[in-house]
Amino acid sequence: MKQTKGLNALYSAVQGTYWMSYCVSVTFAVVFLLAQGSNNTEAGIVLSAGCLLGALLGVLLGALIDRHPSCTVPRLFPFLTAGQALTLGLMLILHLQGIVLGIVYSLYMAFFIGVGALDLKLYGDLSDCGDINYGLARGMGSLAYVVASVSLGMIVKHFSANVLLYAGLAICILEAIIHWIIFRHMPAVSAKTVTERGTTLVRFLKGNRNYCLLLLGAVLLFVPHSLQASFLINIVRAVGGNEADMGLVDGFTAAVEIPVMLLYAVLARRLKHSRLLRISVVMLTFKILAMAAAKSIGGLYAASLLQMPSYALYIVAVVPYAAMVTDPRDFAKAQSLINAMPTVGAVITGLLGGRLLDLLPVSQVLYIAAAISALGSVFALLGTRKAPDKAAAEET
Repeated sequence: MKQTKGLNALYSAVQGTYWMSYCVSVTFAVVFLLAQGSNNTEAGIVLSAGCLLGALLGVLLGALIDRHPSCTVPRLFPFLTAGQALTLGLMLILHLQGIVLGIVYSLYMAFFIGVGALDLKLYGDLSDCGDINYGLARGMGSLAYVVASVSLGMIVKHFSANVLLYAGLAICILEAIIHWIIFRHMPAVSAKTVTERGTTLVRFLKGNRNYCLLLLGAVLLFVPHSLQASFLINIVRAVGGNEADMGLVDGFTAAVEIPVMLLYAVLARRLKHSRLLRISVVMLTFKILAMAAAKSIGGLYAASLLQMPSYALYIVAVVPYAAMVTDPRDFAKAQSLINAMPTVGAVITGLLGGRLLDLLPVSQVLYIAAAISALGSVFALLGTRKAPDKAAAEET
């Protein structure tokens, strides 16, 4: 019991630093890039490049870990942390601008996203040593995100967007310290090896057709979600708000996630993971519709309440669902793929969202995003309509 509590505390800290880093590198990316002289289209291209590189890196790391037992999280993590620190340092010291800034910022995002793939694998390794409550850990991640978002919104308003680089570097150092503690004091996890190799990526995709439909649905669902996350400043300004309002709305949105995440274990005892996942993919579309209809800051807060049955439910249901419907030997690959799909959605958002926001009113862009989300809901529902018998047995 004591070991399980320690594991949950450590993994909660991992999630906390990851989502604080997300707040800096993704949520406030457009704020930072616009402050450096970029327009929405250029900022979108940078976001797309970073998300694409990060998605490819995450899937590559997942496949590498499954196929080569010597490639463990403790061995790979330092390279990604060093990459984040290096890119942040370059932006701080050299005051980069234009194309060079775009390239370096894209690399910063890629290294950050790669850490997310490793953290999911770490969850699997820690689960072998004790009962890890993913909903609790993810809820703590949202709580840390709330603190970061509200704080950064206020600080950027009163100082400058360059503060984000200092915040990113501080979080990166904290992230490294927490992982070092885990690797040092959990030798059973650090030294863990896998005796059986997983399948190749191509064979995995061919053998999991329904899972592929879920992956496609996730891409489409997270196009509007990424629009909301990355271009929230545009949405807030459209209803008369500013950077401080953006931080508060974003913080409120993350805050309402926490009860669902903390209580997910209770929900999962009453409903299957697959059913909870199916509810969430439908509600994601309703959430973006509500945001499109919002005419004031108050309307955005009201729309944010739908974060509870949509994103909050999805993000904690999809991890155990993916583990149950795929071969345990392909754990890292399955998790890195589903983790990469929101990132791929962000690539599409970056390429199209910024350009559309330069051409059309925000509300029209959000209604277009809602149509894309509805299509994603259909694919996700088709992909989860039949779960393997082993999954169904485990879920009840």
